[in-house]
Amino acid sequence: MNCVRLIFLFFFVTIQFSYGQDQATTNSYEDHFQLAKQYSEASLFAESIEELNAAIRIAKKRKWKRKAIEASIFLAEIKRKTKDFNEGISILTDLENTLDYPSLHVDKLGRIAALYHESNLPDEQKFDSVELYLERALNLAEKFNLKREKAGLYNEMGYRIGHKYLDSCLYLLGESSRLFMEVKDTQNYIVARTNMLRTYETIGDSANTMLTFNELNDLVAGKNWHTLERELYVTISRYYEKKGDKTEAYFWLLKCKESHIQNIEKISSKKLNSFRALYENKKIQNRLEKKEEQLKKEATRTNELILYISLLLIMSLGITLLLLRERKLKRIVGKANDDYQILLVESNHRIKNNLQMVISMLKFASKDLSIENSIAFEKMSGKVKTISALHKELYSDIHNERVDLKAYFFVIMELNDEITSNQFELVANIDTVLIKSERIVYFGLIFNEMLANSIEHQNSPDNKLVITIHRVGNHFHFSYHDNSSFVEGDHAGTGIGLIKQLVKRIKGTNFKLDRQTGRYEFDFHE
Repeated sequence: MNCVRLIFLFFFVTIQFSYGQDQATTNSYEDHFQLAKQYSEASLFAESIEELNAAIRIAKKRKWKRKAIEASIFLAEIKRKTKDFNEGISILTDLENTLDYPSLHVDKLGRIAALYHESNLPDEQKFDSVELYLERALNLAEKFNLKREKAGLYNEMGYRIGHKYLDSCLYLLGESSRLFMEVKDTQNYIVARTNMLRTYETIGDSANTMLTFNELNDLVAGKNWHTLERELYVTISRYYEKKGDKTEAYFWLLKCKESHIQNIEKISSKKLNSFRALYENKKIQNRLEKKEEQLKKEATRTNELILYISLLLIMSLGITLLLLRERKLKRIVGKANDDYQILLVESNHRIKNNLQMVISMLKFASKDLSIENSIAFEKMSGKVKTISALHKELYSDIHNERVDLKAYFFVIMELNDEITSNQFELVANIDTVLIKSERIVYFGLIFNEMLANSIEHQNSPDNKLVITIHRVGNHFHFSYHDNSSFVEGDHAGTGIGLIKQLVKRIKGTNFKLDRQTGRYEFDFHE
């Protein structure tokens, strides 16, 4: 039945093309141009070049000057991506009458500069050419107030001079960011700001590095802009590596790898769609060619039938090849996903084991210490065990992106029972709360610090510790108390200060401390 429908569709399309060839020719330029874009996004550059050459031939035949220039500039950009710099420069310098279209002329000059910048020419010749074309492009963009083009040129110039001329570099990138924001081009705004971030990180400007990173991280969140994410995460990972914070550096490196895998999946999907588009495009072209040949050379129905059968065989072969290609891509993506999951499990397992080793070393080191120092070691050990318990939860289930707060707190309670001989009755009334794995450790440290304070000072008259977490509207309310009182200068210094900082890290609000009852309260969201 499907075969009959396919044959019917084939006849219908063929007839439509025979009566509307002129309109098809008009539309075919856009078809070739859009296909070229799709192939370029999927890194199928040979196919993209083929489609662009077809679009240029149609535009020249129809004397569509603007379209011919537009397609030629795009073709030169593909040549840049394939590192055929001389061919790209030749295509652009041979273009005529581009001054009739100022924005395209600026784009042409900017791309010539980019081709020279990446070419293998001697440095002196290369830099002179880049300066010449960028200056021409910028003057023209200023003259016609082409904001988007100016933004791109400022970004190119700022990126090129790097941190050799710091003030000029940051000024150019700042202007580029401002202009991209004005024209509401968020992705290129992020590109320019990422170049600024890279400069801040290189010169060791921590304040601007973190300020810029936090802004950009919010902008890329949930957008599936994987290339932008990877550049951002690599830069911040390098920043933390230089600071010696290997945990944060490793965390952002993992985020970078995760984004890279997602990008592979996205490109694979684009490639599959591009192959489908290629199939459809070739099918239409074959129909046109076969129909023209039929009108010229064939006069009998027998020959027509042979032609249609041949085309159906070609189509069947194309479908078979596409299905085989799709299956292969699925296997590749599946293997990449499995490798990533194994990496996550192995990472969390090794972190947990390393933390257990640290705990053992702390325990061994505290044997011959005084009681006061021994207590300090126990508190440190408790914090390390809190983090270790989290990684145990994470590697036990590779799909566990969220951790049950109640289950995690009970693990911490058991750990505190192991490191203290004090007998406290702990009453826990905790609703089900699923916290993202990257935030859960802060909750554990908050709870561990409160327990440690209660155990260390033993001011509770009834040896009862009460913790409650309940949903209130669209958020949760956290409460902990041990019915003990303390005055300023007791454990109100470092311990409470640490708790306040940790509450800020989880974006908790309405933090309160009742010094008469030892009650801590704050609100938070999942």
